[in-house]
Amino acid sequence: MRLPKFEYLEPGSLAEASGLLGQHSEEARLLAGGTDLLVAMKLRSITPRYLVNLKSIPGLDTISASDSEITFGPLVLLSTVASSSLVRETLPALAEAASRAASPQIRGTGTLGGNICLDNRCTYYNQSDMWRRQWEACFKYGGRRCYVVKGGKQCYALACADTVPALMALEASLRLVSSAGERVVTLEEIFTGKGDVPTTIQPNEIVAAVIVPRPKPGSSSAFLKLARRGSIDFPLLDAAVALQRNGDTCEDIRIALSAVGPAPLRAKGAEEILRGQKLSADLIQEAATRASKDARPISAIGTTVAYRRQMIAVLVRRTLEKLDTAD
Repeated sequence: MRLPKFEYLEPGSLAEASGLLGQHSEEARLLAGGTDLLVAMKLRSITPRYLVNLKSIPGLDTISASDSEITFGPLVLLSTVASSSLVRETLPALAEAASRAASPQIRGTGTLGGNICLDNRCTYYNQSDMWRRQWEACFKYGGRRCYVVKGGKQCYALACADTVPALMALEASLRLVSSAGERVVTLEEIFTGKGDVPTTIQPNEIVAAVIVPRPKPGSSSAFLKLARRGSIDFPLLDAAVALQRNGDTCEDIRIALSAVGPAPLRAKGAEEILRGQKLSADLIQEAATRASKDARPISAIGTTVAYRRQMIAVLVRRTLEKLDTAD
């Protein structure tokens, strides 16, 4: 399949890129790694008239660190995140998540910012235009039905970005810039829970930085992915945990899940079970079971709701055991 016609724009700064987005509104898309965007364009899922290339802007592909935070440029490659000694030692859940995203070839092209902004997926939306024309349009194409959830009143396309649950567990924030100024928001608060419009990031906004606070002493984190194959596949489920200990007590904990529904989510009920307690096999199992009950997963191709609910408990338990064993 060929790409549709478009005009290629190369701004030299974030200010210029923001201006171009403001000028062309929803007719423009940002080009970073292009691993998802160009495929969507070939499928005619989107047909922007303009591509604004961020790779022409210097300084967006670096990782910097201070005493209080670690900052990632939006164009930092997933392979760089996975292999960085700073990230592996300080934010292991993020390194693990980046190392499991897609395939080695895609990780060498795909970016952290692009993965965060990855569009939601479903078996109807991610097909060719010729295939889709045989069906009534879904919510994501301006229609009034969802093919994921029968009778659904909104789009339930799945959130499938591997790095997002790790970043949520690690309390990441985004710096968003536009021609109107800039704002800093927590990653967790940008998700809408609607598959057709997954985030509150506006068409004229650019993810200028991903900011992760340095974990406190006694902190650790881990990530696990369930997929059909060890490479290439989008997740059936993702689980990430960030744990802070005070001695042998769980002082604080954040558990995040992805590929469960149209938005990644925190397993807050499971967190409450563990917070302030000494970890044990029974307590970990109780928290994992609670995460499964609270998640309310939806079906995905080749899996049932019952299977996904069971595997949420398994993945959360294994991620917690991974941290408990490591420490």
